[in-house]
Amino acid sequence: MNYTTKFSRRANRVPSNHFAKILPLMSNPSNMVLAQGIPPVTTFPIKSYSFTLKQSEIKVNVNEQETQLAQRYPPFAWGNLISWLTSHMNNLHNPKNTNWSVAIAAGSMSSVDLAFTMFLDEEDTILVEEYSFTASLDNLKSRGVNIVGIKMDESGVIPDNLKLTCEQLKQKGIAPKALYIIPIGQNPTGTTLARDRYQQIYNICAHYNIIIIEDDPYYYEQHNSNIILKSKQKIENGHEIVPGLNLGETFLSYDINGIVFRLDSFSKFLAPGFRIGWVSGHNDLIQKYNELAYSSSQNGSSLSIITIWKMIESWENDGNGFEKHVKALQSTLQTRCCAIINALEENLSDLAEWTVPQAGMFVWLKLKSTNSMTFDFNQLTEKMEEYGVVVLPGDLFCINSDEETLRTEKKLRLTFVVDPQNYTEAIIRLRKCLLAISI
Repeated sequence: MNYTTKFSRRANRVPSNHFAKILPLMSNPSNMVLAQGIPPVTTFPIKSYSFTLKQSEIKVNVNEQETQLAQRYPPFAWGNLISWLTSHMNNLHNPKNTNWSVAIAAGSMSSVDLAFTMFLDEEDTILVEEYSFTASLDNLKSRGVNIVGIKMDESGVIPDNLKLTCEQLKQKGIAPKALYIIPIGQNPTGTTLARDRYQQIYNICAHYNIIIIEDDPYYYEQHNSNIILKSKQKIENGHEIVPGLNLGETFLSYDINGIVFRLDSFSKFLAPGFRIGWVSGHNDLIQKYNELAYSSSQNGSSLSIITIWKMIESWENDGNGFEKHVKALQSTLQTRCCAIINALEENLSDLAEWTVPQAGMFVWLKLKSTNSMTFDFNQLTEKMEEYGVVVLPGDLFCINSDEETLRTEKKLRLTFVVDPQNYTEAIIRLRKCLLAISI
């Protein structure tokens, strides 16, 4: 594919990263390097450090050489992590296109920002789920692009509506540059894209020459709570029913045309404070991403990169510890999801309806009494303060936010990440809040 027609004007103008070409020379200990723009390494303040992993109580020691790399620029620190991620992605996704690679990102929002920068100019058109992540929407709005919402149901984006929208835009002479999609544990709706829709959506985008920006931070948060609550069976062969790393194919898996740019993040399955993620896709896309990152985010924190790598290395040395951690997270989310659904069924089923999520951390409530609940954000905030409960209104996530839609389709986004012993009281407070608004 000729990506120059898909890249933004800025992305096409960004110079090649000359530093990347001399990095191997600078990393060679036999060379006399007079090109560094850093303080003398002998003045770096941290000699070494260590940390203890929670579940295993394993103490991880970071030696002096590794600690020195953690205080240098990311390209000197990311070698081991990129090697592991490349193998990890190959095992999980098995991309059909062999010309792919990965790059480190400075957290998920940095990768989203750079992905939009890479493909979009002002007045370009991007397709987005009809409800989507507020920070991503705000980023798009600030760019002056045309945002077109695609209809969703309980199984995610509806392929027929995607195709219809593409055809309608084509008739108007509009060619969308990209589809931005959060396929699993979608934020805010909590939906997970049905397996049979991946190939359909991919084929539609390939036909209309549309880049797929696959933002998948909740990929590792697949907890199967919908199956548990439906079957009322939590234990199978003595183990909780969680998938571990058996997480299913993705758009990257189907990508034979090099049109998928995938975003992953450590924030949602390790911790957000690391501010580290990774992107994957065709080699030309990754090269362009790194060129843009070089003049902006610099791919994140070296200290976080080394810390995450040492954590993963320790887990793997301990015998599949990485998957154990993922399963522990999935199990915790499963327990908390089931708990909040039970609290909702007991205290809010007459006022709202919802679909039990398969993944992620969100429950999307659709309020039934829409005729009397015509509140706005400020009114909801006032009542939440009064009754001591906090949720987010669906209006914040809405693409097609015309007044009639917002008036007649009231929705709320709840999360289930806090201690589940508080869910019943929280839902009772939410009920009082909603009833007070409807008076």
